[in-house]
Amino acid sequence: MRMGGNRDMLPEVAPAAPRWRRVWLWLGVLAAAGVLVALVVVTSALARWWSGPQAIRVGRGPDALAVTPDGRTLYAADWGRPGLWKRNADTVTPVSVATGMPGDPIRVGNQPHALAMTTDGRTLYVAANNGTVTPVTVAIGTPRDPIRLGGDPGAMTVTPDGRTLYVASITQSTVIPVSVATSAPGTPIRVPAVPAALAMTPDGRILYVASDPAGTVTPIDVATGIPDRPIHVGSAPVALVMAPDGRTLYVIINGDEGPDVPGAHLVIPVSTASGIAGTPIRLGSGPLAAAVAPDGRTLFVAGSDDTITPVNVAAGTAGHAFRVVPILDGNWGDTVAAAVTPDGRTLYVADESQNAVAAISLQP
Repeated sequence: MRMGGNRDMLPEVAPAAPRWRRVWLWLGVLAAAGVLVALVVVTSALARWWSGPQAIRVGRGPDALAVTPDGRTLYAADWGRPGLWKRNADTVTPVSVATGMPGDPIRVGNQPHALAMTTDGRTLYVAANNGTVTPVTVAIGTPRDPIRLGGDPGAMTVTPDGRTLYVASITQSTVIPVSVATSAPGTPIRVPAVPAALAMTPDGRILYVASDPAGTVTPIDVATGIPDRPIHVGSAPVALVMAPDGRTLYVIINGDEGPDVPGAHLVIPVSTASGIAGTPIRLGSGPLAAAVAPDGRTLFVAGSDDTITPVNVAAGTAGHAFRVVPILDGNWGDTVAAAVTPDGRTLYVADESQNAVAAISLQP
């Protein structure tokens, strides 16, 4: 029998869909995929904005930060804010920059609230609320005998040659030089009331001291220890940041902290050559701390509403503020300290209310 002779027995084949219909079908698929990708991107961005960067838990109430010159270790001072959880209180916690993992807390004086690192990275100084400054040997994480200064030691800085530590005594309205080699305090230098912040030029010649109630910044000749004429910057200078090239001192003003200009939130650039204050840069929330990128292009200002505001120093303009630490305890936080790694890749921000330090990537 011959197969295939009867054409009526062959199955019917559906006509091919018009070409335009297939084109529209693929366009619809691509459009749907685009919408899905857009939704994922937007949702991810919103999630990052809401939750903020990953938080590193370091104790209860971190309020000061310092990074070793080699960029390997971050130190966070934990003053132990009131509460039931006192683990790590009155300590300094080392954190690995590479892994973000905290190390063993180092016991220091009562309620540590300021840190300073020597330029060789060998010694970390910790100012505490009991009138002491404790040197910590970084290599082994061991505290040495505390330096007793009395009063309430606050902001600190070390000269670039690593020979002298300067400590602001808040209650005594002085700045005290301390020998790094011997830990012996020198003759206190009288400054305007309540020295709140210190900064030094990279050449180590001039030390600047911010006075909160006086609304001034006083330059001090390091060689002679003699203060120069104060520079008036307005109400409540709460932080000082020196530009890496030493040409500009950035004065952080939080009018919420002073009586003269309530609500004034500013960054005031001051020329170190002339001592003249430049045009103020307005900020949104009340600033509490700041740190500058190693290339000197961006100043990062920590605000009281748990945000960081990047400031373009060349243009003199503030960028959009962004959230820092997620709401870990059901409360908004206070970003009270900031530090940038020497390679400029990471910004660290301490949030004392959230008991955490946020690591923020600065990579493009």
